[in-house]
Parts: sequence; structure tokens; C-alpha cells
Amino acid sequence: MALCPQIVDGLIIGAGPAGLAAALAFARTRGTAIVFDSCSYRNEGIKHMHTVPSRDHSDPYEFRRIAREQIESRYQTIWFEKTTITLAVKQEIGTEKYVGFQVKDSEGKTYEGRKLIMATGSRDVFPDIPGYVENWPSHIYQCLGCDGYEQRGTPIGILEFNHPMASHLVNIALNFDPRVTIFSNGPISTEAPIQHALKISKALNAKIDERKITRLLNNGPSHTDGVTVEFETGEPVTLGFLVHKPPTVNRAQDLVEQLGLETVEPAMGGHVKVNGMFNETSVEGVFAAGDTMLLIKQVTLAMAEGVKAAAGAGSQIGKEKVEAALKAYEEKKG
Repeated sequence: MALCPQIVDGLIIGAGPAGLAAALAFARTRGTAIVFDSCSYRNEGIKHMHTVPSRDHSDPYEFRRIAREQIESRYQTIWFEKTTITLAVKQEIGTEKYVGFQVKDSEGKTYEGRKLIMATGSRDVFPDIPGYVENWPSHIYQCLGCDGYEQRGTPIGILEFNHPMASHLVNIALNFDPRVTIFSNGPISTEAPIQHALKISKALNAKIDERKITRLLNNGPSHTDGVTVEFETGEPVTLGFLVHKPPTVNRAQDLVEQLGLETVEPAMGGHVKVNGMFNETSVEGVFAAGDTMLLIKQVTLAMAEGVKAAAGAGSQIGKEKVEAALKAYEEKKG
């Protein structure tokens, strides 16, 4: 492996599907890049990922290992650092006073690059329900398309009902079992959009249980063991699994704020806002990929956005090289 240069073309923060795809795109054009891997992932504890062609039902840890191994063994211009970036600034770098980026990790080590790709992902914010963490992700799933198929044939619970799209979850859940119950964990909102979603759910024959939940019990590893929901009053209920979409926040919100990146409204997910085809953010030279900038957080989509971000960064670097060459050529002629 060649020595890493003082200044690389791309600093890629995040080594999930988006960051790895961005790294591969840099590698294919012989661009230089450092990938920073904090080893902290949204799908921590998940045994299988789905809807990923050629990798359906694969271990995400194995997926990341293979992707990194292929990059390191075949290409010589990509370096990996197992560390957490705590500071990112746009500033002049190198002797040519190039306006690029400097990042610093938790150990105080600094790195410099011409462009920055934020592939830092997101983090789920769990509700304060005893037993929730112990059942995530073995019996609580946020995506039926990702995990419903393997849990089919057992009773399903929809946890909470505070968004108009909740009826959509009910509709999909019925593809896996007709026994679908909404556990709202208290009274359901009387707001018109929520009530309309509730009406749809009732029309689809979903049951409604508004009792306050006191605890979730993990009965074993399989959906056939299931999860038991206990309430303040009445008898508990045992299900195969629960469906719940907790809100997400940017995993590296500190870096987002340090760089001054524009984000969408919290109601729309709060992720980093991008402009144009190649995912450039509100700060020139900073690109975003994957869950960092997607409302729909899914592996295949994240990989595609990683390639787009790297292409954008590479195109920007190429344009700068052309401008510099033309300027030097004109000066030489003059």
C-alpha cells in the first residue's frame, strides 16, 4: 500500500454503505481518499440486511468487511482510519493555500483533503418504554419491507399511532398476517390527518388498543417466541413482533453544525439538504451521501448516493484542475 499523501482528494466520514461506495468511486478514477470508520452503525445488532441485490439476507458486518477488503486489495489510493472525527472545518490547506478541509479525530490527529463527503448516517431515538431497547432489533422493526417477510405468520403490533402514514404500515403489515393491532400507548390524537389514518386502519380490519404500555418483554430470539406487551390495566398481549418507526437524528450533528450545513425541517427528517444531481450541500466542497441526506434510509439507496457524492466531488476537482491549467497556459503564452 502506498503512503497516504499529506492532502487527499476526498475525506469520507463514515464507512457504511454510502461511505464505502463513495470510496470505491474515488478508487476507480484513481482519486485519493481517506475513509473514517467510527465503527458505530445504525443497524447495530441486526443480523441480516434485505432488498440488496446479490446480498439479500446477508450479514451487514460481513458486507462491510468484504467491501473494505475488495477496496484495499485491489486499489492503492484509498486509506481507512478506524477513528471518530470530532471536528471539521473549511480552511486553506497546503502551501498553495487551497481552500479545502481539515478534520480532527478524537485522538487529536488531523487530516486534510480537497473535498469532504459526509456519510455519517443517522441514529434512531428510542421511546422511553421499559424493555424497548431489549427488544430492538430482535422483535421491533422499523421497516416491514426490510424485515416483515422473515417474521410472517405471527400476530403483528403497530406501536404508536402519531403520524398520518401509520395507516400505510397497517396496510403493509396485513401482507404478512391478518392479525394486526395498533398499540397507541395512550389516547390517539384527534387531529384530522391522524383520525383519517385511523379510519383507514379500521377499514382494513386492524384492531385498536389504546392502553398505556408499562413494559415490553423479550420472550426469546425468534418471532415464534415473540414479544409480550404489558399494560397499566388488563391482560398482556403476546405478538410475533412490533412495527415502530422511531424518529431519527443526524449521527454527526456536531459536524453538521460546525460546517454550517443546511438541513431540512425536523418534521421532514432533519437530514442534510443537498442540491443538484451530485449531492452538494449548502457549503461548497462538502457533499452528503446515504442516510445523512436521505429521507428513505435503505442500503441500496445509500450506496447509489455515495457514488453520486463521489462523482460530484471528483467533477469539482477536475474542473478546478482545468481552470488552473488554462490559467497557467494563458500566463505562459502572455
